[in-house]
Amino acid sequence: MTEPRRTSAALLQAAGPLVAVVLALVVGAGFIAAVGKDPFAVYAHMASGVFGNAYGIGQVLFRATPLIFTGLAVALAFRAGLFNIGAEGQLVIGAFAAGIVGAAGKALPGVVLMPLTLLSGMAAAALWALPPALLKAKLGAHEVINTIMMNFIALAFVQYLGH
Repeated sequence: MTEPRRTSAALLQAAGPLVAVVLALVVGAGFIAAVGKDPFAVYAHMASGVFGNAYGIGQVLFRATPLIFTGLAVALAFRAGLFNIGAEGQLVIGAFAAGIVGAAGKALPGVVLMPLTLLSGMAAAALWALPPALLKAKLGAHEVINTIMMNFIALAFVQYLGH
């Protein structure tokens, strides 16, 4: 493939996410206008609330980080030829376990508690992924169905334990 073709192919591939965002904004603007509000004012308010101060930026980073890592986990499994649709449930179980360990170990020094909390969350999430993995490896069960069901079980389980 020649250099100009490679460059234009790369530009087209990079434009995909940009086009998706623009289309989402256009569709969102249609819904906003349908309820009688000015889409530009709403989007300006959203942007100033998110990027207008340090607190907003911190909240974006705080909320996006677990989702980014969850997406990376799904991408890693996909590259290995597996469809790990259960990452949401694994995130929920891992976060719950990390929260329990963090609360229970509040007397420990931070140097000990931080790695312990992180490792406990990772271990709990990995254990939650074990049943679908075993079903896939031993019985050939499809991982998509099993991991989707595990998502619902994880959400219900954490809600039950949280009450």
